[in-house]
Amino acid sequence: MPQQIDNKSVSVSVQNLGGIDTCNVEFGPDVTILTGHNATNRTSLLTAVASALGGSAGALKGDADRGEVTLELDGDTYTRRFIRENSGVRVEGEPYTTDETLVDLFACLLESNPARQAVERGDDLRELVMRPVDIDELQTQIRELEDERCELEERLSTIERQRDRLPDLEQRRTTLEEELEDVEEQLSARRQEIEAHEADREEASAAQDVVETHQETQAKLSDARQELETQQTSLEALRDERDEVEAELEEVDGDVSGEVQELETELERLRERKRILADAISDLSAIVEFNEELLEGGTKTDELLGRTESDDVTAQLDPTSETIECWTCGSDVKRQEIGERVDEFRHVIEERRADRKAAQERIEELSDRQAELETLSTKRERLEHRHQEIETEIQDRQDRIAELQEREANFKERVTQLEQEIAETEDLRDSDLLEKYQTVSELEYERGQVEQELTDVRDELQQIEELADERDQLEVQRDELQTELSSLRTRVEDLEREVVEIFNDRMADILELLEYENLERIWIERKTDGSGSGTGIPDSSFDLHVVRTTEDGTVYEDTVDHLSESEREVTGLIVALAGYVAHDVYETVPMILLDSVEAIDASRIARLVKYIAEIVPYLIVALLPEDAAALDDEYARLSADELQT
Repeated sequence: MPQQIDNKSVSVSVQNLGGIDTCNVEFGPDVTILTGHNATNRTSLLTAVASALGGSAGALKGDADRGEVTLELDGDTYTRRFIRENSGVRVEGEPYTTDETLVDLFACLLESNPARQAVERGDDLRELVMRPVDIDELQTQIRELEDERCELEERLSTIERQRDRLPDLEQRRTTLEEELEDVEEQLSARRQEIEAHEADREEASAAQDVVETHQETQAKLSDARQELETQQTSLEALRDERDEVEAELEEVDGDVSGEVQELETELERLRERKRILADAISDLSAIVEFNEELLEGGTKTDELLGRTESDDVTAQLDPTSETIECWTCGSDVKRQEIGERVDEFRHVIEERRADRKAAQERIEELSDRQAELETLSTKRERLEHRHQEIETEIQDRQDRIAELQEREANFKERVTQLEQEIAETEDLRDSDLLEKYQTVSELEYERGQVEQELTDVRDELQQIEELADERDQLEVQRDELQTELSSLRTRVEDLEREVVEIFNDRMADILELLEYENLERIWIERKTDGSGSGTGIPDSSFDLHVVRTTEDGTVYEDTVDHLSESEREVTGLIVALAGYVAHDVYETVPMILLDSVEAIDASRIARLVKYIAEIVPYLIVALLPEDAAALDDEYARLSADELQT
């Protein structure tokens, strides 16, 4: 699983970040132990490294205008620069990765890590672990594929309707072939009768010339009539199609582009609103947590504030009256006032969470409407385009019909003249020769009609038979689309199941490895509710369960609130590790940074570090000297004293 790193070292250079003025350090592969007491800039170094990797950690030193961290790995250099401006601090440069979420959630496992904090606060683990997946984008892709599949299904249905006509067309072809054969036989018989007719040679020759001219003119008249009928039939078909298109256009709403643009603008605003709310919730939660620790007191808080044990008798009798130096402005305030302000922050957090949920629900509602409008708009554009094509073709057909009608009238007039000339031939007046020629002309016209219809039927049969190849291609495309749709719909579910399975398996390994007394099992249960936004992506949640055993072996389910601080810290770390493995973060960020594990005893830290080292190429752990002493001597060590050069 970890990348092959070929024993390549990582060089880090830091200037004016956190509490560090300047330092240059080097980490080897595997495990590096960063040892030192509290307030020795170990965390500052780790947050600077996280920033170089691409995370949001890292802060400019309070008295500096510029700061920088440079990371050299595998022959490449990555730099983040921090520049103080009137509006705040601007961060620029090229980090190791641009995926900030992966670094913050799964690689930078400091005390403020969202996974650790989520377990501590009892937040929604599912939302956190699945944050790198763009659910909105997946839903958009699913809708687009469904529209494409519907178009394919519609075309396949049209092809099947055409193929259903094959038996009737084949029967019609046979009938026309028989009719053509019969007409040919009649024509042959009439021509033989004409050739056998006796007449004066000179008169017959003159009559023959007139008759042949009549025959040629009659044929041209027949062709003109035939083409005229064809054009009229096509014109009627076009008018019927135009009526159908106009009926469909009436069923489709008017121009919806304005509403689509408004929806897109509103969606962008809501997504930005959701992001701002998420950032506000995270920032306020951090403030609440810090102030809670401040109110609880303890050695760590005293050291942070530079506070010694109070001799104030009143404060000892009534802790709420004790004054504390405010960590933001430096003034002394009562503990009770800070507590009241923390309660206000909690209320604001709950309001922001409710606002974020409402924003998400509105985003889903507007996304559905946007997809619906886009489908309608596409359909209307297609119908309007086809309507314009039909109108143009109708005009062309009408022009051609007018031209053919004029030709037909001219030929008809000429035929009448020729018939009069034939009738005036004395020797032919009392004979049936002219009648026979007229019969031949009629039969030739009939033959032309049958031949044209037969050609049309044969062409249509060939076109329908050729549809088989298109049908096969469309069916392949439809199957591919269905496979892709199924993959998109199950991608989130598969990833959720993988995360849960990885967490449960690794949590079982860790509990066995760390040997927590009477803690039988900590596991996540994935629950689903509905199909989610009509796209087949299920709505789900992760429920964290704790199972303990009594001294007599009885197994019972406990709550997360009853976990010890050590157990809670380990659980949060395993949540982050599960995300690291499930999202293949090791392929993007080959490093994990670990800090603030003092709540876990030294022997368990040693086993935990060894376990994590099997997952990641580079593991940097900040430890107190007494905790570091319990770890394997083969691990590289870096003293906090080396962080200032």
